[in-house]
Amino acid sequence: MLGAGGMGRVYLGRTPAGSAVAVKVVHREYASDRAFRKRFEQEVAAARRVQGLYTVPVVDADLRADEPWLATAYVPGPSLHDAVAEGGPLPVDAAVGLIARVAEALQSIHAADVIHRDLKPSNIILTAEGPKVIDFGIARAADVTSVTGTGMLTGTPAYMAPEYIRGQAVTEAVDVFALGVVACFAATGRPAFGGGSHHAVTYRILEQAPDLDDCPEPVRTIAAYCLEKDPRRRPTPAEVIRHCHPAAPAAPAGATGGEGHTAPGHTAPSLPRARTVVGSAPGLHDALTAPAAPGGPAVAPGRPDGPAGPASPASPHRPDSPDPLSSPAPDSPDPLNTPDSHAAPAPRLSVLLGGLGLLALAVVLIAVLLPGQSADRDTPSSLEPVATLARFAHPGTDVAVAFSPDGKTLASGGDGKVELWDVAGRKRRATLTQRVTSGTTVFGIPCLAFSPDGKLLAVCTDRGELRLWDVAERRQVARIPGDPIRAVKSVAFSPDGKVLATGGGDGARLWEVNGDGGRLEQLAVLVDETSIKRVAFSPNGKTLATAGVSYELSPDGDHSVQLWDVSSRKARKTLNQSKELWGMAFSPDGKTLVTTGKDNMMRLWDVAGGLQKDSLVDENVVELRDVAFSPDGTTLAVASGARVGLWDVADRHERTRLISGHENVAGLAFSSDGRYLATTGYDGKTRLWKVP
Repeated sequence: MLGAGGMGRVYLGRTPAGSAVAVKVVHREYASDRAFRKRFEQEVAAARRVQGLYTVPVVDADLRADEPWLATAYVPGPSLHDAVAEGGPLPVDAAVGLIARVAEALQSIHAADVIHRDLKPSNIILTAEGPKVIDFGIARAADVTSVTGTGMLTGTPAYMAPEYIRGQAVTEAVDVFALGVVACFAATGRPAFGGGSHHAVTYRILEQAPDLDDCPEPVRTIAAYCLEKDPRRRPTPAEVIRHCHPAAPAAPAGATGGEGHTAPGHTAPSLPRARTVVGSAPGLHDALTAPAAPGGPAVAPGRPDGPAGPASPASPHRPDSPDPLSSPAPDSPDPLNTPDSHAAPAPRLSVLLGGLGLLALAVVLIAVLLPGQSADRDTPSSLEPVATLARFAHPGTDVAVAFSPDGKTLASGGDGKVELWDVAGRKRRATLTQRVTSGTTVFGIPCLAFSPDGKLLAVCTDRGELRLWDVAERRQVARIPGDPIRAVKSVAFSPDGKVLATGGGDGARLWEVNGDGGRLEQLAVLVDETSIKRVAFSPNGKTLATAGVSYELSPDGDHSVQLWDVSSRKARKTLNQSKELWGMAFSPDGKTLVTTGKDNMMRLWDVAGGLQKDSLVDENVVELRDVAFSPDGTTLAVASGARVGLWDVADRHERTRLISGHENVAGLAFSSDGRYLATTGYDGKTRLWKVP
């Protein structure tokens, strides 16, 4: 099996003649829905019509089987997501070439009256012939079923257009919006609207401008234009290609483009011409090939699920729309075809590789060509996961992970449940389903925490509730009601297990945990008006750290961290964290607090004095998310995008890097003996790593 998602599973298969294919098998719950089958047949028929250099053809299907399936050509190569996760952002000219070719793929898809609906880096495979766009249009069938649930969005939130989030008519313009996010990711290593929970990302897409501050030109201009909130103001794929590749005339609408959402007589807004950036990696222009994660699969099939929405005629551009961008500059050399002025042209892949195959080239590119990947002794080594455990079916929702105090059990939360895994045997022991009483569905599990004796498990849900479970008896013993606005986002037990701290939309609170039954009684409200994102007890239990954001004193928000005396319930120190905080952890000796946030710096704070004593900077990332100390205090694990760095605390350098395979790492945890690290991501998977 190559992969699995909300709609089905993907297997590697072969035709009678021996050609490799990717076979997508639909889950039975969809197959039993007549409306789904009818729409699925229509979508497969449309997908068969798609023909293009940068798309993957449908080669066969059986739509009347008990479990309907379709087969597409197998595409060996890393996904754009895995390539950037391993090797960092693409050079500017390679990114521009990628954007142009993906736009051409969208032309082919739209010409067949298909809308992709789930364009994202994991659905773009890098090959010797250029990028290949996979998984177009099929997931639309899910929107006519009752399987996904009322009000539930399928797909990947970071790449959804505003009109899709609002449930409005879906046109080809949603794919152009997604292309803008892909462009930002290719050039910077992160989506244009950041990461985090489903709700946080969709809010930023609807209400805020994209974060393109570190996106180099001309990618920044292209992305900004594609990311217009109004779909009528976005360019067509042909307009994107004209900007990336000014020497090439636009294809007639009926030939390759299907430019249905440009009104007759409308003159497309002009984009400034792309310019070639010299000094980048030779060979990337031709192959647009980038590294796969070590040990990863030779194909990234993407997930079977994708965004769905009602079909409608494409919306025209407004004839009176002003040009939001500057006038075109004089023509410059074509960034797709002009060789690097400082390097000889790269040889053809077949000559370069011989019998080694595409992944061998990927390894060469990691070590030699891509920026920020020096081959000296300071380059951190990479690790592969020893196991992939939980695989939740609804990616994009909140997930969390926690080890039991004895290190024998791993709790993985997501998709409305918590799975308990036996670490040694890699077997699932039990599932704790988070049932609801309000008629809504729980999907996100933003935080988990075991009590120090391992008998209780605290679980936060995206409905705002906190639940306490008896681990041995698999039963819920306490519940704190809530709502999504005041939802609990972080939870921590005191070292003696007698107090539970919660942080969320209703501030920071302390709860008394009574007896073996796990009843909860509120002890104190430390913070009431401030939204708290993280809480953490010091190892001796005398200090509680709380971190959140308050807008009372500054329109930009106060992101400071408060250190509270637990016995007196009074704040004794304030740590002036300047950026929005994502992660926080005490060192095992309690002397140091580390914080991470919306920049590339880990700040190390002296707990006693309340002052920053040091910082660790990762020059290769934009922001750092979750962070954890190893039990012996010698290592810091810090997550950024799809990777996790293991930093040596003593000499302040990154010694090992985990290329997680997650689209974004949402949480991480060390086992009590420090032998294992668990990671979980917004792709719905939990992975286990052996720490060197």
